[in-house]
Amino acid sequence: MERELQKLSWLTIQKLVPSEIDTIIFPVGTVEAHGSACIGTDNYIPETIAEGIAERINALIAPTVNYGITKSLYRYNGGSTIKPETFQLYIRDILDSFVDSQFKNIILMNGHGGNNAALKPVAYEFHKEKSANIAVIHWWELCADMTDKFFGHAGGHAGTDETAMVQAIDENLADKSTYDPDLAYTFKPGADVYPVPGSILLYKEGEGYPNFDVKQAKEYRKKVVETVGDFCEKVLTRWKKFGL
Repeated sequence: MERELQKLSWLTIQKLVPSEIDTIIFPVGTVEAHGSACIGTDNYIPETIAEGIAERINALIAPTVNYGITKSLYRYNGGSTIKPETFQLYIRDILDSFVDSQFKNIILMNGHGGNNAALKPVAYEFHKEKSANIAVIHWWELCADMTDKFFGHAGGHAGTDETAMVQAIDENLADKSTYDPDLAYTFKPGADVYPVPGSILLYKEGEGYPNFDVKQAKEYRKKVVETVGDFCEKVLTRWKKFGL
């Protein structure tokens, strides 16, 4: 069946929600530099994860919020940002709309680390005031152990993991011909730098560079979808078990 909310008529949604489907996946990202990968990386990844798990957890997929809180990479060409307070109010209004449409469970699939801090209080206040269930998934953190086992390291911003994910969607979303290892910068504790001097951000010296292995990328996407799907299924099952 069709899982994208915006492709359905209101009449179809009326029939499906909540009697047959009470869960919605809500992808949220941003637009910012990702080395030689596309600036929409943080939007495409949560979308492809949502597409991969929607059938499994019997959910519809909401349209993506493509603009988020871009900070240290804002000045790189094409980047966009939203003020945290504006972003929080906007996300909250959308969450409230899901409840008004009778969705009981929201899986907010976040694709961007800059959104993390803003999403946590929004999710908590929404849950408290609306008595709705919400899980905010930061996919790269949830999959960190799996990623480490799969690649032998944890990746990084626009590194092995993110570049692999967009290549698994479309090889053209990561342009190897423009890649230069000097695009990478390794974070140093004790220093906050704006703009950060590199659009590939690594967390350990010498680890996490993109490898542009398309076959491996597609295998990795399957593992990410499986890992996130396992977690979401477990959470939804336990919510139902406890009558939440």
